[in-house]
Amino acid sequence: MPIVEGLVLNPTPQGILFASRYAGEPNISGEVRRRRRYVYDAMRRVGSPALVKHRYNDVDVRHGTATTSPAFDDVYGHTYSFDGLSHGVGYCSVETSDDEWYHTTTGEIVTSLASPGASYAAAPKYRGFGPGFLVYIIEPDAALDFFRLGETGALIKVQTAQAIAPWYPDMQDNDLLTNVELDAAGNIVATTERYELKMASPVAVRGNDKRGRRESGADGGNRFVLNQRFEMSLIPSDHPLMAVETDR
Repeated sequence: MPIVEGLVLNPTPQGILFASRYAGEPNISGEVRRRRRYVYDAMRRVGSPALVKHRYNDVDVRHGTATTSPAFDDVYGHTYSFDGLSHGVGYCSVETSDDEWYHTTTGEIVTSLASPGASYAAAPKYRGFGPGFLVYIIEPDAALDFFRLGETGALIKVQTAQAIAPWYPDMQDNDLLTNVELDAAGNIVATTERYELKMASPVAVRGNDKRGRRESGADGGNRFVLNQRFEMSLIPSDHPLMAVETDR
């Protein structure tokens, strides 16, 4: 099973990662760990399942988990109008797929256990967005709809709502959240609305670890995140991000 900074993630039968009641490293105080577990329990009881995928950016490139898309244009600093390898994000995972290949000229993606030919290269496993995390979040009863002026002058209907999520995994602005329906085994059987996360903000407390130690630095101490809040911006049904994979 994948391990992230000492965290063992339990994959669902489909391979989607799921962190169940993870409270942090052993040196964190018991009070913080209890509160984090309370948040997980509350989300599981009254929350809704959702798939969260981190949007790759230049920080991930520096960390070595992502790279620029093969369709990235160094002159203009972005991808072409349609880039199936990153869904227009401009970055994709370093990790490649075992059975997907793309044509180095046309960008066409095909599925095959072996390389279709010399003109094909292994396709990135995660295209624009990282591995999916299954989380339970609390969404508002009603969202706020408003219209904004698009770049072409057209009025675009936008839906925003503030939601609450557990403290892990870390959620950032522009990450992708998809509401899903699960079967009894935990498999995703249907997806509904998709949102981009905006104004993501962790709810944190400060204190000491079990040994009474505090981190040094300008912040003045340890910062323990208990849960996260963010706004949800509805993605139109014809948006390219609606094609982002939900099976990985």
